[in-house]
Amino acid sequence: MFKKYKNSYLSYIFLYAGFYLAFAAYSAVLSVYLTGIGKNDREMSLILSSAGLFSLGLVPVLGYIADRAKNQKLVAAVLLISAAALGWVFSAVNGLGILFALNGLIMAAMNGLSSICERLAGDSRFRYGVLRVWGTLGFAAGVQGAGLAIELLPGYALFLLVAAACGLSLLGLLGVELRPAVKGAEDSAEKPKFSALLENPQFFLFLLAAFIFSGCSGVNMNYSPVLLSGLGLPTGMVGTVLSIGTMVEIPLFLFSNKFMDRLSGKVLTALVFVLAIVQFSVYGLSKSAWLVMAVVVLLKAVTSTLYMMLTLKMVRCLVPVGLTTTGLAVVGAVNSLAGMVMQNVCGWLAGEWGIGSMYLFMAGCCVVGLIITMFLRVRNTETVFS
Repeated sequence: MFKKYKNSYLSYIFLYAGFYLAFAAYSAVLSVYLTGIGKNDREMSLILSSAGLFSLGLVPVLGYIADRAKNQKLVAAVLLISAAALGWVFSAVNGLGILFALNGLIMAAMNGLSSICERLAGDSRFRYGVLRVWGTLGFAAGVQGAGLAIELLPGYALFLLVAAACGLSLLGLLGVELRPAVKGAEDSAEKPKFSALLENPQFFLFLLAAFIFSGCSGVNMNYSPVLLSGLGLPTGMVGTVLSIGTMVEIPLFLFSNKFMDRLSGKVLTALVFVLAIVQFSVYGLSKSAWLVMAVVVLLKAVTSTLYMMLTLKMVRCLVPVGLTTTGLAVVGAVNSLAGMVMQNVCGWLAGEWGIGSMYLFMAGCCVVGLIITMFLRVRNTETVFS
């Protein structure tokens, strides 16, 4: 039975559905949980900010360890077990300092796992899209389950859900494996050093573009519900719009093989910025709730999902194969740094000049990102999504 399960499609379903369910269950309503245990807005913001701070320092290190380790699955298993155990400790404590540290460690482990999962999806014998779609479904289930747990059950039930989801992902991890050809190539060649990333100017150029896009995208994720509410939509309708928008990304995953390997990284990066510019311009200028809702549903999740797939493609094309997970982790760390910087800048702009001006500022930032993209030189040599 285990021989049939090993490297089966079912094992990947468990891996991705479980991991993204755990990720969503922990992060989606954490602010509600913290409010429920008596944390004020300042304390809650401080605790949540540790995610970016810890991820910035730890995720590249975790990625490098995974690349250098002979057994990447063992590294992933340790991270899954650690996230589940630390989550359980999180539910049992109330001190500000310990909650700050635990949240940072848990989110760093989750972000490190995300890089490894992307690597496994790109190196599996199945198409990327038919695997990652289970991540979307798992994330949606995690958001729904976390909301119900917080509303109907004691607080610790949320972390039981996280632990159970990590267990499901761990069960899937036991069955998955890298393609033999890729693994053999890595074993036979000398593994590149971390300095190989520092010597690649095109990778740094992509990191600059990634900083701009991911920072703006993170702000948009936080402010889009505020934008919709400000246009007169009730809270229930806001949640519905965002949920439908999330499900729109499923076809993008399923049909990623039709376009992701055919289009160059430069074209795809430019496309991401164009979609972002269209979004933010509409959000900044339009007073029509219907137009804004349509753009949120059609473009918000599609743009962020396209960027996520683009990251895997660019890392595979620009980074030595032995540093793929490290490269993904470095991009993840840049995303975390961008989120912290842009959140503070855009929060000030929204407070001083209004949310419309903030979105127009982000549209201008993305125009700069589009200009940077014109200097990218990336060979379309890797087949990742087919």
